[in-house]
Amino acid sequence: MKWLDQWIHNADDQTEDWMSKTGSPGTRTRIRRWSRMETIGVVATLAAVPLLLLAPLATLAFAIWFSVAGIGRTDVYWWLWGIAVGVPLVGGVLMAIASGRRLAACFADGYVSTGRVDRVIECPGSGDDTASYELRVSAELPGGVVLRRKVYREGSSPLRRVGGPIRFRHNTLDPEDLHDVLFDGFPGAETKAVRP
Repeated sequence: MKWLDQWIHNADDQTEDWMSKTGSPGTRTRIRRWSRMETIGVVATLAAVPLLLLAPLATLAFAIWFSVAGIGRTDVYWWLWGIAVGVPLVGGVLMAIASGRRLAACFADGYVSTGRVDRVIECPGSGDDTASYELRVSAELPGGVVLRRKVYREGSSPLRRVGGPIRFRHNTLDPEDLHDVLFDGFPGAETKAVRP
């Protein structure tokens, strides 16, 4: 299944990197489990594409066959469309849930830091997509080390948060590892880096 993860799921290298930095075997097991579930969701969603493309043709074929043969089996259409719509729906939900859980597990044994939002960059969406935001954050740790990270957020504009506190998780104390970050909220103004 690992080759399938690498072929379909491009976050696998990042997951392996996080697993090498995490402390406990239980956390590594959770990361692996959620990564597999995310891959199953991706596979189910991709497998559903042919189902959705073939469902109208199958509906037409069954309609002609049932009409000619005088068969009144409308339950076949319910099963056909239930599978064609249900598989991608289940795959998408599984992929979304597992992705969030995998990400949370990757940072479960990491540090929690509170810093400040230095800058907000708006990334406009295209079409119906809403805008997303890149928050440039920094946190001064004991010993004079200043962490710099990029936090990506969607939803309402966080421009009012510039200069305000932000809490985030990270697995390393590398000051310039910009993507080693998981948003953890907008708390009070204390600054620290501790393992939970």
